[in-house]
Amino acid sequence: MARRTLIALSLLLAVAAAHADTTNVAASASGGATAGSAASDKEAMFRSLDIDGDGFVSKAEAAGHESVTVGFDRADRNHDGKLSFAEYDSIGKPRPARKKTTRGPGSASAGATKKAN
Repeated sequence: MARRTLIALSLLLAVAAAHADTTNVAASASGGATAGSAASDKEAMFRSLDIDGDGFVSKAEAAGHESVTVGFDRADRNHDGKLSFAEYDSIGKPRPARKKTTRGPGSASAGATKKAN
């Protein structure tokens, strides 16, 4: 039983190493990092996190990737428990500033009261 487990682990590591090696070859063949490669690197990372291939990254799939798990809840804009690529892409980016609303003087929410004459 232990021998089968060892063989399975060896095969898994060999496949992972082969995948990592092709990623490095592709990056070096393109001449290094460019703006386009940064986007494709993010897409490649998203695809590698999407273990079941459904086009989303769940919390379980993100486990072990600190930056994704830390920013997961903030990035999950529709609160469905999974990240689309657009949501995943927003991790680490600042949120757009909210518009401030102004209230007129004497509004009830400002705590103003009517004066008695």
